[in-house]
Order: sequence, then C-alpha cells, then structure tokens
Amino acid sequence: MIGLRGLLRRLRDRFRPAPPEPDPVAVTLTVVQDDVLHRVADVTAVKPRSYPAPGIASLVVEGQIRTGEEVCALMRGRFGGADIPPWGDGSNGALRVSVNLARVADCWHMPDYGAVIDRQGQIFRSTIQEALYLTPTLAVLPHVTHPDGEPLFEPPSDIPLIPRATVFMAWGGLHNYGHFLLDCLPALVTVLEAGALDDFPAISPPLLPWHRQLLDLMLDGRPGPTIVEAPVVRLGEAMFSSCMDHFLHNPNAPLDSVRRRILEAIDLTAAPGPSRIYVSRSGDKKRRLVNEKALEKALKARGFAIVRPETLSVAEQVTLFNQADVVVSASGAALANVLFCRPGAKVFELLPTNFTGMWVRNVAQLIDVDYHAFFCPSPLSEKDVYLEGVHRPNFEFVWKLDLAGFLAFLDGAP
Repeated sequence: MIGLRGLLRRLRDRFRPAPPEPDPVAVTLTVVQDDVLHRVADVTAVKPRSYPAPGIASLVVEGQIRTGEEVCALMRGRFGGADIPPWGDGSNGALRVSVNLARVADCWHMPDYGAVIDRQGQIFRSTIQEALYLTPTLAVLPHVTHPDGEPLFEPPSDIPLIPRATVFMAWGGLHNYGHFLLDCLPALVTVLEAGALDDFPAISPPLLPWHRQLLDLMLDGRPGPTIVEAPVVRLGEAMFSSCMDHFLHNPNAPLDSVRRRILEAIDLTAAPGPSRIYVSRSGDKKRRLVNEKALEKALKARGFAIVRPETLSVAEQVTLFNQADVVVSASGAALANVLFCRPGAKVFELLPTNFTGMWVRNVAQLIDVDYHAFFCPSPLSEKDVYLEGVHRPNFEFVWKLDLAGFLAFLDGAP
C-alpha cells in the first residue's frame, strides 16, 4: 500500500514528458510536405509523445472550391483596365483551402523563420514555406552551413528546452501586417479553438507594437505568446497549423473567427469615420505610383478621405475599414484590413500587372465584400533585387495608373 505522496509521484512521473534525446552532431535539412505526418482523427486527443515519428496531423476545416462560374458571377462588371490576366474575370474560381493541425515530438524550432525540424532534419513545409522566399537554399537559417552543397544543421550545445509550445509565427508575419493578420493569427486561432492552447502555450520571436495590438484584441485577455529570443530552441512537443503557409491566398475558416474576435474587442461606434477612403502608399517607396497625387486630388473631389494606415493604431485601422462604404487602394499589406469591412462594402484594388495577386479578392469574397479590380500595365522601371543570387522581380518598381480610365471605372461601378 502506498501513501498519498507516493501516488502523486507515480501520477506525476506517468504524465511528465520524457526527456529529449541528446542532440546529434549534425543533420542534413530537407523540406518535406506535411503529408509525411500520420493522420489521426484529433491530434489534441493523443497522449503526449505516444505517436510515431515524425508526428501526427488531423483535419480541422474542410476545403471548399468555389467554381469559376460562381466567381465570374461575383466579378461581372467589376474588373477593368488593361493587360487583364486570365483570372481577372474570376474564371479560375477560388479555393478555400483545408486547415490541418499538426503535432511533432522532440523537435527543433527556429522562431525567426517559423521552421519546425524533426530529429531527421525534416522541415515541415507549412512552417518554412514563407521563409523560402528569403532563403531558398536555407543558408540564412541559424547554425546551417553548406559544406557539400546541402544544408547541414549543427545544433549548438546550449539550446533552451521548452516542454510544449504552439508555433504560429511564419517568417512573413515578422514585418508584414498582411501575413501576420491573415496567416499567423488564423494559425494561432486554430489551436485556440481546438482547446489546446493551455497545454501548448504560444511562443514567438520578439514582437513589434502592432503585433501586440492585434494579439491583445484577438486574445481578449488571454496571455500573449512567450517571447523567445534564442535563434534555435528544442521543443518537447510542438503544435502548428497549416495556416502558416500563405493562408491569405486561399482563406477559409478560421479567418472568420479572427475577424469576429477582433471586431468584438473594439467599440466601432465610438467615433464615426469617413464613408469613403483612399489608402495612400506615399510612405512606401518599393512600388511607387508616380501619379498618386493626381489620383488623391481626383478622389478628394469625390468625397474620399486620404488615409495612411501605418500612422494609425490597429484599432483605428480596423474601425476605419469597418466604417467605410468604399475603399480604394493599390495592392499592398494594408488591404489585409479588408477583413474588417462590412458585408456589401465596395473595395477597389489597383493592380500593377507585374504585381498581381488574388488574395485581396479571395479575402473580400470570403466575407461578402463587393470586390472590384482595375489592372494597370507596369512597370515603368524596375530595380533588380537578388536574394541568395536568385533574381526577385517585382520587388521594387515604378508604375503609373490610367487615371481617366480608373475614374470612369469607379464612377460607373455597379
């Protein structure tokens, strides 16, 4: 017969995570699809570290396909300009991608890059995909060398150990408002709504003020992530969501939960704002619109307020977009705030044709916002940018809007 203390000790030992194995001297890194993970019905219901390597994954949200016919109906009369890409009329349809939740035991994590790496050196694609734009060879990752042309990771001897953690910060979210709002926050909410955030507390690299503002609004009193400044950590168990990988391109639930949680945290009636706004890019020199001043003058004459979201708090940006009936903006991260527009609001995106994308359209149509696209031949000139010797076109360029054509499109929009 054992006493109470003995019983408690046995229970504690039974549920205490097993200590990780010693770090190997080095592993060769390979990027693998998340489908190498074993499928289970619910990753949150599995006992700690009781699953086979490299880990497990479960479906949280079913994918959906909106047909070309459906999207064409939504875009009828809502696209214009010149050099319109094949998808400009909506004939390509739209994918609302499925969402998976993954769980991996005894792994490394590189907080600044999102990477989750198992004991064999496999990096799960959904965690590293955004960072591959910066470092396609993985050469920038900490403690990685290329002695034989392949990325070799040599773990240092003093890596901090965290027993359990939720990884949600993709590399794109470090400095890009749109990627943080539309990729990283859905990844965090996936774990929160699965009921696993208490057991797997969120961690992140150091945050900027606007990161914290968005997190405070969305978490509504729950603790924010623990900041990890080490370049590499060991995780006894990691949980992450497939939303980390460019979820903004094919958004689905739980992005609607991110929207709802943030809107519920703000008093949207405190101060009425302008009903028509133009989002100026005058503070960003990477994609300079040469006739932006003429555009702003013409829009002011039509009752538009000229706004610069980077000068506002997150709550002010959310309120501004939520109260607007009409939004005009060139492509850019500030249009992630379309997520907070009211259903039926009109959004006009100006798309230089060397920098087009469907993500604003897909976010807008997810929440029933009336999206319009106006395409402009570009660039007038471009600066060559190289990352790891790879040419990155469309990074920094100058373009010009067909002002008369756009104003006619705006004034005649359905």
